[in-house]
Amino acid sequence: MNQSSAVLTALAIALSITACRNEGKAPEPSPTPEAPAVTTGTPPVSTPPPLIDLASPAPLATPGLETKTGEKFDFRGTRWGMTKAEVKKAEPRVPGNETEDSLSYKSSSGEQLTYITYQFKNGKLYRAGVLYPEKLKSDDLYLENYEGLKQEVIKAYGKPALDEETPLNQEAVIEPDKKAEAVCRGDLMLGAQWNVPGTVIILMFRGDGEKCLVSLIYASEEYMRSISDQNGSGSTGLSQ
Repeated sequence: MNQSSAVLTALAIALSITACRNEGKAPEPSPTPEAPAVTTGTPPVSTPPPLIDLASPAPLATPGLETKTGEKFDFRGTRWGMTKAEVKKAEPRVPGNETEDSLSYKSSSGEQLTYITYQFKNGKLYRAGVLYPEKLKSDDLYLENYEGLKQEVIKAYGKPALDEETPLNQEAVIEPDKKAEAVCRGDLMLGAQWNVPGTVIILMFRGDGEKCLVSLIYASEEYMRSISDQNGSGSTGLSQ
């Protein structure tokens, strides 16, 4: 495993801890899941927007760049450091699930169920993302989704700083045409990383032998640097 693969693997594992705990568990529905969030002053969205647009009540630009109104966002209509109350105002719906340090919203991408998640530390937003929890008919469909999503992210943010296929089982023989099977049984992990102003974006395709998961995670650069320090890598994996 080369240095960049090791960095990406460490970051991916660190970022996926919370997601792994919740895989296969749909967020608890709120008493009125379709009710609009009255604090936004914006009509509810009847059809979830395309993933990469990540539309919210306010127009969204690439992280770190200004919108036409002069506002800057890091994920949808939110910024790192926002409180949970502020994130709720930025979302057009009532959360399907809420804990002391997280919010989750049920959405969709195409015909697939997705969950938009927000994570808070010390009351401040530091991470968010989109999870694809649905079980698909074949392992290859997960790989198709991963590759298709990667191309969409490339269109939005350019080429990734890292694009790795990381063996997790050194004894496994991975055939080129059975890459998806290798990921889903836990022998391989696919990951790509983009670095934009103030934000690190990681796209992952991983499995554990029982289920597969594709996820797109946005995290504050400050948080990623702290994860890097905890792992002793001395680097965030950011391009020099």
